[in-house]
Amino acid sequence: MDADSVGRVNEVRPEDVQASFCASVVDQWVRCGVSAAMIAPGSRSTPMALALVAHPDIEVSVFLDERSAAFAGLGWGVATGRPAVILCTSGTAATHFHGAVVESSLSGVPLIVVTADRPPELKDVGAPQTIDQTKLFGDAVRWFHEPGVPTLETRSRWRPMAARIHAASTGTNPGPVHVNLAFREPLVGSDIWRSDADESPTHSTGRLIPGSDIIDEASRRWSNRRGLLIVGRGGPDAEHVEALSTALGWPVLADSRSGAQSVSRAIVHFDSIVRTDDPALRPEVVVRFGEAPSSKALGRFLADESVEQWHVSGRPSPFDPDGRTSREVTVDPNALIDGVLASVQAVDPAWSTTWTNVDTVARARFARLDDVATTLSGPSVARAMVRCLPHGSNLVVSSSMPIRDLEWFAGDCSHLRVHSNRGANGIDGVLATAIGVALATGRTTAVLIGDVAFVHDSSSLAALRSRGIDLRVVASDNDGGGIFHHLPQRTQLGGDTFETLFGTPHGTDLVAMAAAFGLDAASAGSMTELNTRLGTRGPTVTVVATDRDVDVDEHRRLHASIL
Repeated sequence: MDADSVGRVNEVRPEDVQASFCASVVDQWVRCGVSAAMIAPGSRSTPMALALVAHPDIEVSVFLDERSAAFAGLGWGVATGRPAVILCTSGTAATHFHGAVVESSLSGVPLIVVTADRPPELKDVGAPQTIDQTKLFGDAVRWFHEPGVPTLETRSRWRPMAARIHAASTGTNPGPVHVNLAFREPLVGSDIWRSDADESPTHSTGRLIPGSDIIDEASRRWSNRRGLLIVGRGGPDAEHVEALSTALGWPVLADSRSGAQSVSRAIVHFDSIVRTDDPALRPEVVVRFGEAPSSKALGRFLADESVEQWHVSGRPSPFDPDGRTSREVTVDPNALIDGVLASVQAVDPAWSTTWTNVDTVARARFARLDDVATTLSGPSVARAMVRCLPHGSNLVVSSSMPIRDLEWFAGDCSHLRVHSNRGANGIDGVLATAIGVALATGRTTAVLIGDVAFVHDSSSLAALRSRGIDLRVVASDNDGGGIFHHLPQRTQLGGDTFETLFGTPHGTDLVAMAAAFGLDAASAGSMTELNTRLGTRGPTVTVVATDRDVDVDEHRRLHASIL
C-alpha cells in the first residue's frame, strides 16, 4: 500500500468503508456475470442500493414492494440462467422475499438475495424495523452468509465473498443465496478505493459427466424396448432429444416448457391421449428428463409397477411424487445422451408410429374445434395465445388452470419460450415474474393468468407503463378459483360451502383495476376481439370473462373428442 493509501486508511470514515464494501461486492458480481438488480425502496439498504445504481453494467429496476422485486428477479434468472440481485431493507420487508426464494430453490433458478440489517447493538433492544434475519429462509437457500458490519480489517475478503456467493447460486445445483448485510448510520458514504487494482477471484463449476457404468446400463436397459421420453423444463436441448428419440425409435412426450416440442416424434396432446388407456400405447420403460408435466393423467397412466422408470436431471433434486422411479440419475442430460447414442438400438418403428398417429388426430380435431368455437373458454384462450403471439415471444403462464389449459390443449408451443413457476406451483408473483422475463430478454412477453392470481399480484402493475417493455397480459376471469371445480370438493360439498371456501367469487373489475395503474386495459368478448388485443403492443391488459362450469364441460368435451 502506497503512502497515499495509508493516509486514506487513517482518515477513513465508517460510512466510506460501507460504501467501498458494497462497491467492491457489486463490481465482483458484475465480473462474474451479474447484470441486473431489482430493488425495493428502504433506508437501511442505502449503501448497497447506491452501489448498484452507480455501476454502469448493472440494470437497476425499482419496485414498490418486495414481493414484486423478488419475483421479477426470479423471472430474470428464469429467462437468462444468470442470477439477478434482489435488495430490500430490514424488518418484515425481507420476509416478503420468501415466496420467490422458495420458487427459486425448487426450480433451480439462480438468485442473489440481499437483505439489509441493523447492526448487532440494535438487536433485541426494541429498535424499530428489526427482526431476526439470520437464516431467515432456512434450507431454501444454497448458502447463507452474514459478514457483519464492513470493516477495514475484512477488506481482503470482500471480493472472495462476492465470488463465492455467485458460485453458490450458479453451481451444479443452482438456486438462491442469501447474504444478510448489517449497516450502521450514517448510510451514505463514498467508495474511496474505486481505483484500486483488486485481484478478481474466480470460481469454476463443471458439468456432471456420467461414468461409463451409467452409460452402459442405460444403453442396455433402453435398447430394443418400447419406451417413452418425457421431457420437461431442465431437460436436454431439442437437438439431443431429437438424436435420442431417433436412435431409440421412441416418441417424446414434451411439455410446453421443455423446448422440445419441435422434435419429429413430439407428442403434444399426451394428457388427452393417455386417458384412452389404450394397451397399444403402454411402454416398457420411461425416461424422464427434468421437471414433470402438470398432467395427473400421465401419472396414472404410468402407475403400472412393471414399467421401468428413469429420471435424469442435471441437479440433485428428486421428481418422484408417485414413488415410481426405478433409477434416479444426476448427470448432465446432454452428456448422458452423447454417451449412449453410439450403442443404443432402436425398437420396431411401429411403436412410435402408433403414438404419432394418435397425436396427429388430436392436433387436427382440436384445430377444428377452434374453427367452430362460439364462446371463449380457458382452453380456447390458451390456444389463441399460442396461435397469435409473434414467433420468439415469451409466454409466462400462471399455475392452477392456465398452465393446464396450455399444456393439455394449446398444442405445439415450440415457436414460443414458455415459462411457468412450477417449482412450488404457487400463483403468487406471476405478473412480476413476467416483468423480469421481459426486462431480461427485451422480447414481446405475454402472460396467461387467472383472475385470482391477477388480483394477488396486482401491485406489480404499478409503474409498469414506464418500464418500456412489451408485456401483454391476458386474464381469464371466472370470478374465483376455477381449478377447484375439477377436484372432488366440487361434488362432495354443498353449493354454498363450496363457493365460500373454494369458489371464492370476489367481484373485482379487473379492467378498472388495470386502468387505475394507467394501463391500456379492455375486455374481449369474442375471439376476434382477443386476437386484435393480442396483436397490440404492450403493456396491455385484456380481460376475458369465462365460466367455471362451462370450462369443466369444455375440458371433458375436448378430451372426449379423441377418445
